[in-house]
Amino acid sequence: MEPHHPPLESAHVRPLALAFVLTGTIFVAELLGGWWTGSLALVSDAIHMAVDLSALGMSLLAARLKCLPPDPKRTFGYERVEVLAALGNGLILMVAVGAILREAYARFLSPQAVLAGPMLAIAVVGLAANVVSGVILHPHSSENINVRGAFLHVVLDALGSVGAIAAAGVMLAAGWTRADPFASVCICVLVVTTAFLLLRDSVHILLEGAPPHLDIDEIRDELAAIPGVKDVHDLHLWTLTKGSESLSGHIVVAGGADPAAVLHAGTELLGSRFGLLHVTLQIEERRDHP
Repeated sequence: MEPHHPPLESAHVRPLALAFVLTGTIFVAELLGGWWTGSLALVSDAIHMAVDLSALGMSLLAARLKCLPPDPKRTFGYERVEVLAALGNGLILMVAVGAILREAYARFLSPQAVLAGPMLAIAVVGLAANVVSGVILHPHSSENINVRGAFLHVVLDALGSVGAIAAAGVMLAAGWTRADPFASVCICVLVVTTAFLLLRDSVHILLEGAPPHLDIDEIRDELAAIPGVKDVHDLHLWTLTKGSESLSGHIVVAGGADPAAVLHAGTELLGSRFGLLHVTLQIEERRDHP
């Protein structure tokens, strides 16, 4: 088989860069807008967006590093940097939840009047930018755990903007200033859920867990069914990064069987049936004695 190398160029760099620029622009707009209107909601959302801006920058750096070729010290290259970035993003999300809940509690105790009209306009602009960023990232989020983490940040930013819009609308219509912290608490429930899923998947990969879409027992049975195979053992299946799965194992062939033919059949089976292209199989011959 041909050696496995990461791509020289990453298709995920450009969408991450565009999302980074859009998020940075809205961060500045919301921070200045919050100062102008006196809206703690906008300032809080801007702080949340600053956290997301940092996470997007981390994701962008990881996507760049992934393009580096393997070297003698890192024979798999830098593909797993994406998983580390996703893990960091999940942790940042958890920290952001704590900050949002603390601010929401303070607002419940001491509600403050804000310029709800300008706040509404700025939040709408922020929502539009987040929607654009989400549209850019979504096509890549299912194939790359790093982009998935960045996409989740953008989605949560959009939900934060929706919460700010709803709160501004309620304040304009009814004057109930506690609408804003109430919306923040609701958003935090979703933040915790998505952060947990991101952390779970990242830790599973770092612990060399088997990809959830592949059944190692089924793979073992399929290999054992190849003509000439007597046994399959020491089978290991893991994920380098999402979309890049690897397998290694030992195949015992019967005496008289062609080891090269068995090896070829095994690698062909794993590639066509299970989509495993980075495979290391060791053939062991068993001599049958009378």
